[in-house]
Amino acid sequence: MANEARCRPSPMKKWPFGLPLLKAIQRDPLGAAQRLQVEYGDVAGLKILGTRIYYFFRPEAVREILIDHHKDFAKELRQLEIFRAVQGANVITTEGETWERQRRILTQAFTPKRIAEYIPLVAAAADKGIENGLPDQSGQSELIDVDRLMTRITMDVILRVLFSYQGTQEQADAASIAMRSLTRQNMRELFWPFMPPEWMPYPGRRAKMRHLSVIRSLVAAQIHARKSAVGPMSIRRDVLGMMLTACDEQAGPSGATLSDSEVHDNCVALFGAGHETSATALTWWIGLMAAYPEIAGRVRQEANVSLVNATTPFDAVENLPFLNVTLKEAMRLYPPSTAVFSRSALRDVRIGDADIAKGSLVIIPIWSMHHDKRWFPEPDEFQPERFMPGAPTIPRSAFMPFGAGPHFCLGQQFAMVEMALIAAKLMHLYDVSLESGATLPEAVVDLVLKPKTRLHVRFARH
Repeated sequence: MANEARCRPSPMKKWPFGLPLLKAIQRDPLGAAQRLQVEYGDVAGLKILGTRIYYFFRPEAVREILIDHHKDFAKELRQLEIFRAVQGANVITTEGETWERQRRILTQAFTPKRIAEYIPLVAAAADKGIENGLPDQSGQSELIDVDRLMTRITMDVILRVLFSYQGTQEQADAASIAMRSLTRQNMRELFWPFMPPEWMPYPGRRAKMRHLSVIRSLVAAQIHARKSAVGPMSIRRDVLGMMLTACDEQAGPSGATLSDSEVHDNCVALFGAGHETSATALTWWIGLMAAYPEIAGRVRQEANVSLVNATTPFDAVENLPFLNVTLKEAMRLYPPSTAVFSRSALRDVRIGDADIAKGSLVIIPIWSMHHDKRWFPEPDEFQPERFMPGAPTIPRSAFMPFGAGPHFCLGQQFAMVEMALIAAKLMHLYDVSLESGATLPEAVVDLVLKPKTRLHVRFARH
């Protein structure tokens, strides 16, 4: 009986049931989670439209959900349906055997050897973005919209790494606008009481179809061009090339390779996920470099030595230990993927002292864990030393910008290398600063974590 009493969610005092609660979470998901933790502790139980929802705020509970009991949970069906309407059936939107097979095949695109082959493509995209978007003469400076610059660079990266394709700036901008609009529409739909069928008119449907056509047409054109090519042009060691040729030795003959639709749908998934999270992380990182000039100076010194002494871009990335911990600390303060990290219980399961009934939804509030003073003293301060060797141990799963367990981000290692190389090139060439009196914007959830207002940073060429 004592355990039963501990498991029972606290009576709802300030938080109403039903749609008002849903609207409060939609309006401010980060603040809502933090208020729930203050009000109810490390396990907060809610009920919305008949569904019991649990927020878990302790790292050990997160590990139980995502690792120890991962087979007892699945991605929320409605969330999958919303994402599947945009991305199709890919490694992000499927579960079970289909997901396992696709995951095994796609893992082959992100081995250390493959990532090393992508690095020159990342370097070329960074150089092009710097050349086209930043001052090119020593002593010149310009106030830059950082999110726009990083989105352009990381969009160029994903086009090169995924398709070996160098699109025009107009194509890249159109694709970025389309992906951002689709992301925002998905975020809206996640908070609707129900999802209308695709044929029914609903808010945002017409724009959604238009933007979806932009992405699908771009992906389809690249796949068609590759399949139609002959000779060396038909064999490229990019992600698309891997998808078209890779086999899953554990699958039977009918599932050993990706079908045409699976190739297309996974390209759409990687195209979206592969640039926006990196762009967001780099946007906040540059803002932090501008706000903390002493730390930026140390990063610049390290980048200068690494880039000058390296014989290849990959060698440069291998020698940036302090820069890498600043990236980690930036992702702790501003975790890119913090909006919807939820799982649905497939059966009755016990997590810590809480009994979770089949069909309940569990939510892992990454932002709240990253800002919990129990795991990160002075949690709102930018302190890269937290991740240096010899620093106090951070509890496992207290820091998880790329997720955890079997569903952790496939491109985690590539993303870290990509961001480190872009960051090093920027700091090697520029001093960054905020304008007098300016501060970093408030963070808002738009599936990824974006600045609420434009983040403008002055780039001054050395």
